[in-house]
Amino acid sequence: MSGLIPLRYIEDKSRILVNTPLYFCLFMLITIFGVLIYYIQTKDEIAPAIILSALWVLFWKNSQTEGKIFLVIASVFGYVHELLGVQYGYFTYLGGAIGNVPIWILPGYGTIFWSAHNLWKIFEGRYSKTGWFHYANHFVIVSFVLLILADYGYFDLAKEPLNTAVKFGIVFMLFRNFDLLRLAYFTGFFTVLTETAGETLGTWSHPTFSLLSLMAGYVFLLWICLSLAEIREARKGLHNGSDRLISCISALKGFVNGQKEWTKREATAAFLLTSFYTMSLLGLSAV
Repeated sequence: MSGLIPLRYIEDKSRILVNTPLYFCLFMLITIFGVLIYYIQTKDEIAPAIILSALWVLFWKNSQTEGKIFLVIASVFGYVHELLGVQYGYFTYLGGAIGNVPIWILPGYGTIFWSAHNLWKIFEGRYSKTGWFHYANHFVIVSFVLLILADYGYFDLAKEPLNTAVKFGIVFMLFRNFDLLRLAYFTGFFTVLTETAGETLGTWSHPTFSLLSLMAGYVFLLWICLSLAEIREARKGLHNGSDRLISCISALKGFVNGQKEWTKREATAAFLLTSFYTMSLLGLSAV
């Protein structure tokens, strides 16, 4: 297989992904908003952690390896990012049992990211053959313009417009066709909605809160997950189709040993973004 996985359900055998109605994923997203409001009112970490962990386990049980990659990578990368980000002053929470980061962030990251990705995949799978589906492209254009205006007028795009624009442009160089670009946009867009809700409701605060910068980070995370899924597909023959999660995590080495095929554009973008986010995790560059 060349490139990223083609536009299809990333989990062909997932019962949730294929058969669950759109309103179910919407319910999951609404649940996340409810958790944010509850946490603001009570400062209680335990109940949100239990709720989001239950969703995380539900998604896990109804996912094949690709979906588990989304859940594990998003949760682990996300929580480590939050722990380091709080220490470096990138953002602050109302409190937190571990490093001033609430424990519900751990399952919450995977749950939110899984939901945002699958919300679009289900929508696309059900309605892509309808006559009005092309309006999704118009939505991308209109929502992107509104995103820029909101970021510039109400958030912090004006503070570093050039750096943010460059990062935002580079991250979309990772994707090789329009369908994947659209998937990346919607996944990042829906995830940023929850991030914005947390900021505006007061669950956390960022000294510099840029919608486009946040979206770029989530799109990069999506690319990592999709690339691991691609490598996992390439490794199936080597492991007799084993679906063990450990073989998926070990697939990280597939980025450099030839199991992932690269274009020059994708490799350049991946190198630049990996360098930037590595520096941010080391506290050398703001997120």
